[in-house]
Amino acid sequence: MKNFVLIICIVLLNTSFNKNNFLLAQNDSISYKIKIDSLNAMIDSLNQELEGVSKTIDKPKYSDSLLTMNTSETDSLLIPEDQRSRRKQLDELLQYVSQRPGQFFFNGQTNAIIQGNVQKDDRFSTGTGSINLFASSSFGDNVLLFIDLEAIGGNGPDEFSSTLTSLNGDAGSTQSEDGFDRIIVNEAWVEFLFIDDIFTVTAGKIDLTNYFDNNAVANDENSQFITGIFIDNPTFVVPPNSPGLRIRTTILKRFYIQYAISKAENTGNNIFTDLFQVAGFGFKLFPHSDFEANFHIYGYSDPYADNSLGFGVSIDQSIANRFTIFGRIGNNENTLADWYGIKSSWSAGFQFKESFFTEPTIIGIGYGQIKSTEVTIKNEDSFELYFRQNINTWISISTHFQNIWNTGVVNSNYSLIGLRVNFTF
Repeated sequence: MKNFVLIICIVLLNTSFNKNNFLLAQNDSISYKIKIDSLNAMIDSLNQELEGVSKTIDKPKYSDSLLTMNTSETDSLLIPEDQRSRRKQLDELLQYVSQRPGQFFFNGQTNAIIQGNVQKDDRFSTGTGSINLFASSSFGDNVLLFIDLEAIGGNGPDEFSSTLTSLNGDAGSTQSEDGFDRIIVNEAWVEFLFIDDIFTVTAGKIDLTNYFDNNAVANDENSQFITGIFIDNPTFVVPPNSPGLRIRTTILKRFYIQYAISKAENTGNNIFTDLFQVAGFGFKLFPHSDFEANFHIYGYSDPYADNSLGFGVSIDQSIANRFTIFGRIGNNENTLADWYGIKSSWSAGFQFKESFFTEPTIIGIGYGQIKSTEVTIKNEDSFELYFRQNINTWISISTHFQNIWNTGVVNSNYSLIGLRVNFTF
């Protein structure tokens, strides 16, 4: 009997133990499932928070590559009509900077240009190099600071020629007379934006060609033509970069009116005397299309020429977003023309852009003429053809052929072949 009772107890205990193990295993399974569900819920919650954060972050309106001041051809719709200059993406950079007040951003570009005259009677070769370092920052949404430090080595072909235009718009050594390389402050200004960017005031050491005589495809010696007549209007002989003030108002994002004054020489003495003045207006046709056209008209007076007047017009017209034609004209009153030696000028040409390879290929052709005030000097004619291939976002290589007729008193001719390599960083 005792054995039977003992067996019953053992069976009951074993059944209870197995039941407990089953319950424990079941509880462990339930607990494990709860943990997995909890982790999944946590991941879903984190994903939702991440999506919410990404939506609230101010994303830049352009790629980071633009912050390297890449001079490759960018959609012209992103380039303001008054900023088609050698740093035509400057406004985009400053928009990026304005979203990050108190931070300084550094970038720049460098050029190397080799040119040689192939005329048998007067052969020569030159090499030039330049570097620009840009520093920019913002102090709130409506105050911007920009500084351009520049160093240039070599004077280019202009040391061997007597032309009314420059044969290398990026040349002009900053080396001192005793042979020391120097870095100069090319620009340093503060810009104030008012009323949703409708009203703009720029003050400091400014380059007037950045705001007047703009052109989409004939304005940048770093990525387009290198002959001076196709970079700026030669009749528009502005002072060297000096203390100045620019005021601009924009209407409906299509029309603008602006006025600027600048010291006729780069000095801070008597800043309210000897002021070069320029005023202009412009408008845009067919904006945000493949046939966008830009017109810039301006007039100026020079204090050194008894405030004599001159005027200029610059036009560019896109055709199917591949071809862009351009044109410029300029004329000076006799007193101003006698002072600088140039009475009038005109230039015209086109640019063709196509991506034959991974990166764009650019072809540019320009022809222009300058009329001197000297009766002994014939009208100077200039021609340039260039091919540019972008290697990647930061590097481009271009070859150039230039021909200049009737230069100087001796009416000599020059035929140059050149190679330019541009790096942006």
